[in-house]
Amino acid sequence: MLGPAENQDLFKRCFAALAIGGRIVVQDFILKSDKTAPCRAALFALNWLVVTRNGNNYSADEYSIWLGGAGFQDIRHVLLSGSTDLIIGSKC
Repeated sequence: MLGPAENQDLFKRCFAALAIGGRIVVQDFILKSDKTAPCRAALFALNWLVVTRNGNNYSADEYSIWLGGAGFQDIRHVLLSGSTDLIIGSKC
């Protein structure tokens, strides 16, 4: 439900709060790079356009850029069997 700048700020604060060796795990409807799939994630993005000022659904690439910019390393996209996936980063 946050915009890009708000996500980047949140991830920076999470990084600062974590101990070395800690991890961040984000569960969300992760879009493909072209933001047209998977269908449920693309449709849910429309919901954010209606109910939030800046919210959207984002791609794994966007999450990786924000998490890397916050200082996280070993960032990976974990596919789940349902509609949502995980993005995981470590504070090394």
